[in-house]
Amino acid sequence: MRRTIRATVPIRPDPPRGALRTAPALRAPGRSLPSILTAGLLLAGCAQGEPGTGTPGAEARRVLAEQREAGPVRTVVRGNPFGMDEARRDALVSEAMADGVSGLTVRFTTYPGEAAAPEPHLAVVLDPVEPAPADLACRAPDSVPTTAAGETLTVLAAFCQGDRVLHAVREEDRVAGPTDRRFQRLLWRTAGALFPDDYAESYGFGILPRWLNLGIGGSIGL
Repeated sequence: MRRTIRATVPIRPDPPRGALRTAPALRAPGRSLPSILTAGLLLAGCAQGEPGTGTPGAEARRVLAEQREAGPVRTVVRGNPFGMDEARRDALVSEAMADGVSGLTVRFTTYPGEAAAPEPHLAVVLDPVEPAPADLACRAPDSVPTTAAGETLTVLAAFCQGDRVLHAVREEDRVAGPTDRRFQRLLWRTAGALFPDDYAESYGFGILPRWLNLGIGGSIGL
C-alpha cells in the first residue's frame, strides 16, 4: 500500500492573549507645546520691555486714556475753509475726532468750562499754511495761518501738554465740503493716527515670536 505524504507550510503561532498592544504615540522631538508657549511669552516680554515705549503716539494715547477718566478734554479748532458757523464746525470736528479714537470712549469739547482740566488739550487746524509747526499749534494756535478751501483739505492735529507736543500728525484728502462724508472720514483717520490703538501691546496679540503662529480657530502652526 502506497502512503502519500503531504507537505504543510508552517505558520506563525498566534501571540498569547494580551500581547497585542497599541503602539505608543509618536512624540515630537524637543520641547512640549506648553513649554514652547511659556518660553515664547517670557522671551517676548523681555524683548518688549514696557508696553508702548518707542511707539509713535503711545504717550499721547496713554495721557488721553488717563484724562478721559476725569471728563471731557479741552479742544481748540482753528481754520474755517468752508466758511461754516464756528459752533457747528467745532461740534463736527470734536465729535468726529472722538469717534476716530479706536478702543477708547472719549469726549472732546471746545468749551473750556466743560473741560475737566486745562491740560492736556487737543489742537486741530484745518488747512494750515505749510509748513505749520506742530509746536505752534500747541503754544499759540491762533498764530497758525490757514487758507480757504482748495482741492485738497489738510488737517494738522496735535495733542499737547501745555506747550509740549505729545504727538502730532497731518492727514489730507479731497473734500468737497462740510457735508462730504470724506471730511468725517478724514477726521476719523487723523484721530486714529494721533492716538494709535494699543490693543496688541495691552492684550498680547503680536507679542509672540514669528516662529510661533497662533492661527485662527485655535489651530497652532509651529
